[in-house]
Amino acid sequence: MATYVLLVKEEETEEFVVYKFGPDKNNLGRLRLNKISAEPEEIEKVPGTTSNFYYFSAASKLIRILKEGDGVFPDTTSYAS
Repeated sequence: MATYVLLVKEEETEEFVVYKFGPDKNNLGRLRLNKISAEPEEIEKVPGTTSNFYYFSAASKLIRILKEGDGVFPDTTSYAS
């Protein structure tokens, strides 16, 4: 079974970036990634979910961008497996 998580950048500062994330544009949670410590924080769960699957997938994608993509965060991206 394929997995897809949409990520849409909402806000970015020198210290953190905030993304909306979820299975589609109508069901999005929010997470913040500290760009200095690489620590993610779930701000809002994806509506109707009980697991942290989307959050963990989105957080891992953003940490990878921070470490491997020179910290340049795109306006939209996705996680797929």
